[in-house]
Amino acid sequence: MNSLVQSIKTIHERAILYGLFLFFIPFLLGGIYLEKFWIGVIPFAILFIFIIFYHVRFLYWTLIFSIACSVTFDFNKRLSTDFPTEFISIGLTAIFWILWLVYRPKQLNFLWNHKLTWGLVILWIWSVIASLQAVYFVISLKYILAKIWYITSFFILTFYMVRGFRDIKKLFWMLYIPIILTAIYSFVRTVLGNFSFEFTNQYSLPFYDNHVIYATTMTLILPLVYIARRWYAKGSLPRVLLSVSIPFLLVAIYFSYTRACYLAIVGGLVLVFLLKIKKLVLGYILAVMVIISVLFVFSYDYFYLRLAPDYNTTVMHDEFKDHLISTFYGKDASSMERLNMWISVFRMYQERPVVGYGPNNFPSTYKPYSVMYFKTWVSDNPLQLSCHNYFWLLLAEQGLVGLALFVIFIGLVLYYIQKVYNFSSSPYIRSFMIALTAIVGIFIVILFFNDLIETSKNGSLFFIFLALLVRLQSLSKENEPEPNLFF
Repeated sequence: MNSLVQSIKTIHERAILYGLFLFFIPFLLGGIYLEKFWIGVIPFAILFIFIIFYHVRFLYWTLIFSIACSVTFDFNKRLSTDFPTEFISIGLTAIFWILWLVYRPKQLNFLWNHKLTWGLVILWIWSVIASLQAVYFVISLKYILAKIWYITSFFILTFYMVRGFRDIKKLFWMLYIPIILTAIYSFVRTVLGNFSFEFTNQYSLPFYDNHVIYATTMTLILPLVYIARRWYAKGSLPRVLLSVSIPFLLVAIYFSYTRACYLAIVGGLVLVFLLKIKKLVLGYILAVMVIISVLFVFSYDYFYLRLAPDYNTTVMHDEFKDHLISTFYGKDASSMERLNMWISVFRMYQERPVVGYGPNNFPSTYKPYSVMYFKTWVSDNPLQLSCHNYFWLLLAEQGLVGLALFVIFIGLVLYYIQKVYNFSSSPYIRSFMIALTAIVGIFIVILFFNDLIETSKNGSLFFIFLALLVRLQSLSKENEPEPNLFF
C-alpha cells in the first residue's frame, strides 16, 4: 500500500513539474520576441513559490541549469541582473540561511572549517571595508550583496547538494547540456553570419552579452568534458557525444575571435604540467614574481610612455587577421585602450593605496587618471567597461590589500589541488584535480585580460569549481569506494 501511495505521489510530482515547464515556453518565447524580459518572470515566479514549499533540491538544480540559459536585464546603465539565475540565487540564499539557523546540518562542518571558506569570508569582509570608503557607496552595495548570494548558492549549496560521485556526475550534465546547446545556437548564428569578426558580439545574444563571455564559458567547461568522456564505456552514446563536443568547442572558441581564450587554453595546459611534476605552487609564486618585476621595469623612468599609440592610426578593425597584426604592432584601439586603463589603475593606486575607490567604482572614477598620450578612438567608454584585468581592478577598487588577498587565495586553491592530487589514491579524484588545475589556469589567464569573475556566467562557475575541490578533498579523506559510472 505504501509503495502504491509513493508511486502515485511520484507520478503526481512529475506531472506538476512537466506541466510547469510546458507553461514556461510561451512566456519565454514571447518575452524574447517582444524584447520584454519581464514577461518571462511570470512562470519563474510561480515555480519559485511552488518549490520553496515543495522541493529545494530541485530549485538548486534549476539554478545550475539556468546559468548558461540566463539573459541580462538592464535596469539602467549601472544596474543589471541575469534572469532567472540571479533571482533563483537570491531566493535560495534566503531559504538556505533560514533553514541553517533552524537545523544546523552537520554535513557542512567540513566546509565551515576549510581554509578556502575562510579565505572567501576574508575577501568578502575586505570588500565591505573597501565599500565603506567607496566614492559611490550605492554602486558598491550591489557588489557586497551579490557576493553573499553567489557564495551561498554556488559555493556553500554546491558543497551541500553534491555529496558523492553520482551528484558530481549530475552536476556536470546540468552544466554541460545548456552550455553546449547555447554554444551550438551561437555557432550556427556565426556560420550564418559568414564568420564575420565585425559582428561577433551579436552572434552569442541573448544568452551571452559578448563574445568574450561566450568563449570563456566554453573554455571553462572544456577540461570537464575531456575527463567526463572516461566515465563511459567506449562506443556508448554519452562518450561519443562528449568526444564530438571537444573539437566542436575548440572550433567554436576559435571563431569567437577571443584572443584571451587562446592563451587561456595554453595556460591551463602549463598548469597541468606543473601539477604533474609537483611544482604547481612554486610555478605560481615564480609567475607572480615575474609580473612584479615587469611592472617595475615598465614604471621605471616612465618607460611605459614609449608604448603610447598614434591616435590617428590606432583604430578598430573589421577583419580578425588585421586585428591580430595591429595588436602585435600596438595599433589596435581596444588593446591600447586596455593599456590606457591599466596605467590609470596604477595612478589611482598612488592616491588610495590601501582600500581603493570601492567595488564597481572603477568605470566612474578612472578617467581623471588616464594619460592623454594613450587616448584612442574608444576612450569615451560609453558602455562603462571595466579595466579588462581583474587583478588591476582589485588594486584600483580594493587597494593593495584586496589584490594581495586574492593572489594569496588563488595560491591557496592551487595548494589544495596539488595536495589532493598527491595524496589521493583514486584515479577518479586525481583526474578531476587535473581538470580543476586546467580550469584555474584558464581563469588566471582570462582574469589577466578581463574581469569575468564578476559575471553570472563565469563567476558562478568559479564558486562551483571551488566547492567541488572542497567536496573531492572530503571524499578522498572518507575513502569513498570508486564509483561505477559506466552505463
